[in-house]
Amino acid sequence: MLNVANLQKKLVAAFWKWFKAFRREVENAYSSGDTSWLDSELTNRVRAIEPNLNWEIGPYFDPEFTLVISPSIRQNIGLAKAIIHTAPQIAGWHFLAAKPPKRMTRLVAELPFRSDAEICGDEWCYRLTSYNNGEFFDIEIFTDVPSSIQKDDLFMLTHRLIEALVGEIVYLERIGAVTVYRPTDSRSLENTTSLRFLHEHLTGLIGE
Repeated sequence: MLNVANLQKKLVAAFWKWFKAFRREVENAYSSGDTSWLDSELTNRVRAIEPNLNWEIGPYFDPEFTLVISPSIRQNIGLAKAIIHTAPQIAGWHFLAAKPPKRMTRLVAELPFRSDAEICGDEWCYRLTSYNNGEFFDIEIFTDVPSSIQKDDLFMLTHRLIEALVGEIVYLERIGAVTVYRPTDSRSLENTTSLRFLHEHLTGLIGE
């Protein structure tokens, strides 16, 4: 069984006590798109446990709700698992330690509150380089993005898309350097694969 520090244990217990009491309010806020309420009520409580933790609510088990405690950094994976280990049984709710792979009909990613920062990776491809017998992988991503997407935005969006495809645990534990190419960059497309197959490819390589 995973352990957390005594203070964190108290904060985790307080979080689940609050969540169980206010789950209807959480459901209503999520269903109505009240992100301000969710941010003010959930974010502070989750980050009080550890500042780098995050959360996500999604219909992963539609029509039931899912709360994800996101580790955000590799060092928090054990903590996120420990938090979920103590989650109460609540009808209509599932709890996950880290964001799972998303089923995506289109490979679209966007930055919150930035309508000008959105990419679609449907035509993108990638190339993997494996290290230490598949312990981790560097990825080269070959995009078709226009020059209107800024460099920093493109890098962040690409990372968000990779995480969405492979899931947060694999992203944090297995992905090393990510190199992003634009159509205007000098590049070779030999031995590349369509990006939509990244999850299947990695799963086969690491045996998960």
